[in-house]
Amino acid sequence: MKLSRALGPFCKILFFLACASSAMATDVSPSGPVRISADSLSYAERSSSFQAEGNVRIRYDGVTLLSDSAVFSEEEGEAIAEGNVVLEKGEDTLHGDRVRLNTVTEQGEVANGYLFLKKPNFHIRSGLMSKVGTDDYHMERGAFTTCDGDSPSWHFTARNLDLTLEEYATGSDVLFYVKDVPLFYLPYFIFPVKTERQSGFLFPRLGNSTKKGFYLDIPFYWAITPSQDATLNLDIQTKRGVGTGIDYRYMAKGGSEGSIAGYGIYDTSQSRFRGDILQRHVDATAGSLTFRSDINLVSDRDFYRDFTNDAGEYNRQYLDSRAALTKHWQDQVLNAELGYVQNVDIGSSDKTTLQRLPSVSFTAVRRKIGDSPFFFSLDSSAVNFYRPQGIEGQRFTVHPTVTSYFQAGFLDLSASAGYSQRLYNAYGGDSGNGTHGEGVADAGLTVSSRFARIFDTRMLSMPKVRHLLIPEVAYSFVQERNQDELPFFDYDDRMLGQNLVTLSLANYVTGKFTQADGSSLYREIMFLRLSQGYQATGSRRDLLTLVDEGRSLTDLRIQSRLSPMNGLSLDLDSRFNTYRGSFSSTILAAGYDGENGNRFGVGYRFTRDSLEYLEGTLGVGLVKPFVFNYTGRYSFDKGDFLESIYALEYKHQCWGVTLSYRDRPDNREFMLTFTLAGVGAVGPLKTF
Repeated sequence: MKLSRALGPFCKILFFLACASSAMATDVSPSGPVRISADSLSYAERSSSFQAEGNVRIRYDGVTLLSDSAVFSEEEGEAIAEGNVVLEKGEDTLHGDRVRLNTVTEQGEVANGYLFLKKPNFHIRSGLMSKVGTDDYHMERGAFTTCDGDSPSWHFTARNLDLTLEEYATGSDVLFYVKDVPLFYLPYFIFPVKTERQSGFLFPRLGNSTKKGFYLDIPFYWAITPSQDATLNLDIQTKRGVGTGIDYRYMAKGGSEGSIAGYGIYDTSQSRFRGDILQRHVDATAGSLTFRSDINLVSDRDFYRDFTNDAGEYNRQYLDSRAALTKHWQDQVLNAELGYVQNVDIGSSDKTTLQRLPSVSFTAVRRKIGDSPFFFSLDSSAVNFYRPQGIEGQRFTVHPTVTSYFQAGFLDLSASAGYSQRLYNAYGGDSGNGTHGEGVADAGLTVSSRFARIFDTRMLSMPKVRHLLIPEVAYSFVQERNQDELPFFDYDDRMLGQNLVTLSLANYVTGKFTQADGSSLYREIMFLRLSQGYQATGSRRDLLTLVDEGRSLTDLRIQSRLSPMNGLSLDLDSRFNTYRGSFSSTILAAGYDGENGNRFGVGYRFTRDSLEYLEGTLGVGLVKPFVFNYTGRYSFDKGDFLESIYALEYKHQCWGVTLSYRDRPDNREFMLTFTLAGVGAVGPLKTF
């Protein structure tokens, strides 16, 4: 809160004392109830002043004034409180030996003043604090910190300090102290004094890298408005030059929000400009009409290898950019989109990557057909494929489907029948040119049932569990057609014939947990699903290994989620080939998020004849206030670590320091980062 908001009601309290009678305690009500208590309370007619002595307590409109004595002069409009003065408003307090305040001019002085603002944890002290306006103060020998205690870990001092609440404080002849040791001097300094987001310099990052050399990254956070902010970076590198970056965010009422981020540098080691730009925007202010854009562009493939610290970014081959306008009705969606794919391996000379400029789709969700048990749905699209070299053209698709749902005793049944029609106009290729059309029929039938039982566990924390079992048989049919004459833009142009029966068994285990207040909480403990198919005719495409085994039995798929306790999870999605007796693919993820920085995470990916990859994270905070973090990524097929990151963080109540080391095959980097709580803090956006 603002200091002036606390002092303003204090003035009114003393002014209203003029209406009180001499008593040990009295109530007055000028514009609201005021409670005044003291060991003695008197009125001097000659000086037209009230004097309260001993354990003075004045309460008014959420404000409490405590002092040894208080005097209010009606003629001069001046209030004086002396002796252990404390002014409280909510969680914010002002302390002083003596407070003099003119209620007319709102000017005054506080001797040995100490202001504490709880929300941002600001501590401001001054031997003589002069109030020169509603929200303005001048201090001599002022000091500022966000550290608690009489001996703060760090603080700034200034010979002269001018402060405007909810804005900024400026100081001259500024010294920065760690404990009682001055570290550096600044002739002039500015810092924000705000209870929410604050503009200002964030602490710089220092480091040394194989590729960058010694570098210094200086960020500045700019709280433009409550709904806009930006972070500006000056990145000085001895081996690469000087780079600049920006990350701008905005938000508006009605669901409009977005961001623009970019980084640019003239790379002196390569004598060329390099950079990237990222843009996100969502505008849903028009109700059922939504506009989205997602732009990702980079100067060259090696840019992310040389400059990014994000794992997985530096080996990306394709960057997708798109802008889409979507119209929603009750059960229909129309979407128009422009898409651009940047192949960073080829760069600006790319003439073969296929672009969708534009694409339009219309979807009608299931709608009941009259009073019949049938439902109608429709998927349709029109795409213009473009590239300077290679086949290009247009593709039109329409896929109507009729479905029905019904029950037969304990069985749930659903059936569907559809027809997919594709039309092409292609040119510029070695084959598939001209106008083409092809239609493919499809059908499906699913039969399932549900069996559930509740078990008593006799455990106080989890008295009951529910086991739900869902067996299912699904049949899928896709007509086999010769599509060799059709142009090939993507895999949607090759609809594979299918005559497939799939059996699955799903298990859900849900626990009923007793909360501390006696209420109940239901949480899924385990999910396990097994499925396998038998294909009588047709073919299938393995989307992971891009091969067709030509076998009747599909892989046995195992899907599982396990969450035995809060913060601990295990996820598995694996496929086992019964012919080979080995796994075709496995995705495994396990994680734990504990307290005090203790956490771990493991991710494993395997695809037969393609990749085998392990990623792990570990956080250890057993020895306060230190937290150790490790992140590693290992490629089994390459037989080497792709990246290892070690970080040691020291966390204090009002400051922190992190020392990290990053090891990649082509780069090694040390980095040192400092943080001071409350100085240039970044906060959430608010709509305007």
